Amino acid sequence: MTENSLNFLNLLFNPGETICVSPNKFGYHSVEQSALEGEIQLISPNEKYKPITILEEDITLVSINPINGFRRDENVTAFRTFLIEMDTGSLEEQKKYIENSHIPVSCCIFSGNKSLHYAIVLDTDLPDISVWRFYNNWILNILSRADQQVKNPSRSIRFPGNRRKDGKQLIQAIVEIKGRVKNENFFKWVYSHPDKKPQKEKKLNLSSCYQGTPDFSKIPKDIIKQLHEGISEDRNKTWFHIACRIAELGFEMGGIVNYLERYFQEDHDFKRKEWESCVKSAFKRVRNLDLQGD
Repeated sequence: MTENSLNFLNLLFNPGETICVSPNKFGYHSVEQSALEGEIQLISPNEKYKPITILEEDITLVSINPINGFRRDENVTAFRTFLIEMDTGSLEEQKKYIENSHIPVSCCIFSGNKSLHYAIVLDTDLPDISVWRFYNNWILNILSRADQQVKNPSRSIRFPGNRRKDGKQLIQAIVEIKGRVKNENFFKWVYSHPDKKPQKEKKLNLSSCYQGTPDFSKIPKDIIKQLHEGISEDRNKTWFHIACRIAELGFEMGGIVNYLERYFQEDHDFKRKEWESCVKSAFKRVRNLDLQGD
């Protein structure tokens, strides 16, 4: 494996994670990263197609996030990378557009045709696909000139060092590689564009002073499990308890709402306004206790 390939893979993936690679636009079953050092057997999700064998030099695409199984969103095992594809304007214009946006990026890859691809690789994984999609939509709202169809965590980015097999058939190359982005810096950037926040969050109509930079790694596993399973009983009491525990971790109101809103389902006897009031009360309860403790 070339040094460039190794540096690129180490940027996107952690040791032991399986990934999806491809010599074309089609998706295949994941492989061990160590498999890239020899013959790579790729299995198609379509049983009528026989497995194919390729070498590292044949790879043109690699999934932006680790995957276990066929290249599908439901098989993504960690949510840490976003992809930005620039397709309009010259390469220099694309580069300036991203630079002028001040978005923190991890690397830039020349596609081998007519565009630049940027990856934002967070240093701390996001908790699940709903959170990833929310922030991915926020990015696309801000970067209106980027390809708006890039909305899947199982998406692929061009694998550097190899020749593209369509278009101009040029070498796909690393333009720049920086490293993983601190979550704090990424959140600071998106929160600097509150007018571009996805519409789902705007419906909350909460005070703009309630801002926060969430650190999802702090959220206890039992809370995450409870949210994933759904809350159907003692909803006021349960939501209040969950919001209190997250507030105790240092989250501001905006961070609490941005995280919990994804798991809230409005019911005829539990409206959104009641849920908002519950979360606000929990935040105020914890903050009042903090002030008293001082």
